[in-house]
Amino acid sequence: MNRNKTMTLTGKGEKWKATYAITHQDKINAKFTVFQDSLGGKLKLQYLGKEPLDHGKVDYRLEDMAGHFMEGGIVVGIDYAAMKETKGKLDLEHLLDMMNPNKDLTLKIEWNGYREQFTLGLPRKISFGKAARKQK
Repeated sequence: MNRNKTMTLTGKGEKWKATYAITHQDKINAKFTVFQDSLGGKLKLQYLGKEPLDHGKVDYRLEDMAGHFMEGGIVVGIDYAAMKETKGKLDLEHLLDMMNPNKDLTLKIEWNGYREQFTLGLPRKISFGKAARKQK
C-alpha cells in the first residue's frame, strides 16, 4: 500500500512558466510498517516566448526562503532536454511542513543572453469542496 502527499508550487514570468511538485511517498507492507519513505521534487519549465527557442542552453536556479537551492541546465536543440547534474538541495521536508508559512520559491532563468526571475508559490485559492451557503 502506498500513501502519497503532493504539494505543487507554480509561477509565471514574462517568457517562462514553472511548476515545482514536491512528493512524499510511504510504501507500507501488509503489517502496516513503513519500509520505504521517499521524498522528491520535480521542476517543469515551459517557454512562453514568441521567438523560437531552438538552440543554446537554459540555466536555472530554484531557491527557497531559507537559502537552500538547486540549479541545473538544459541543452536546447536536441531531441530531448539533457539536464546537467543539479547542485545544491532544497529542504523538501520543510516545504511540505503545513505549519511552515515560507513556501515561496524563487526561480532564476538565463538563456541566450536573457534573464528572468519570478516567484513560485501555492495557489491563492485552495478548494476543499463547496461550502454551504446561508439561506436568507
